[in-house]
Amino acid sequence: MVLKPESYAKLAEFSAGNARGKTEVKAIMGGTFIGLGVAPIVLLGAQISFLFLGIVYLFIAATRIMSIFVDKSLTFTNLITLLVEIAFGLIMVLPI
Repeated sequence: MVLKPESYAKLAEFSAGNARGKTEVKAIMGGTFIGLGVAPIVLLGAQISFLFLGIVYLFIAATRIMSIFVDKSLTFTNLITLLVEIAFGLIMVLPI
């Protein structure tokens, strides 16, 4: 997302064709996920950081489900992305 915002924009079906659009994709989408991914490392693998990250992924999935119905946007890529978000969320939330 940070290195190739056009690729993410194409997948998500929105425009990153100008400088402003590229900045938005990089900052909001790329920066958010980089920060979430680095947080458990910075926090030295603290269990709470993985729980937090899992909850974030599950809320992203819940929001995507709501949006799929409200916006009538059930597509193959949306479904695959939803399944990945649910899987990541559950992996990080469920005790080992």
